[in-house]
Amino acid sequence: MGYEPQKTGESCLRCGAELVTVGVQEFRTGGASGAWSALFDIAHWGEGVLGLEILACPECRRVELRVPEEG
Repeated sequence: MGYEPQKTGESCLRCGAELVTVGVQEFRTGGASGAWSALFDIAHWGEGVLGLEILACPECRRVELRVPEEG
């Protein structure tokens, strides 16, 4: 995969280990799915994208999502 996790200095809420950032992933919100998206081009109306930073715990393997810092 080729990414280098970066330590955040923040602790895991479950086990207390230091979290690493996996990066920012864009999640699709709204819109339509299924047959509507296959049959009609209007299925994407009202659709948006929400960027969330993914934090992972290397010890207990849990993940957390947060709004990324601006800048």
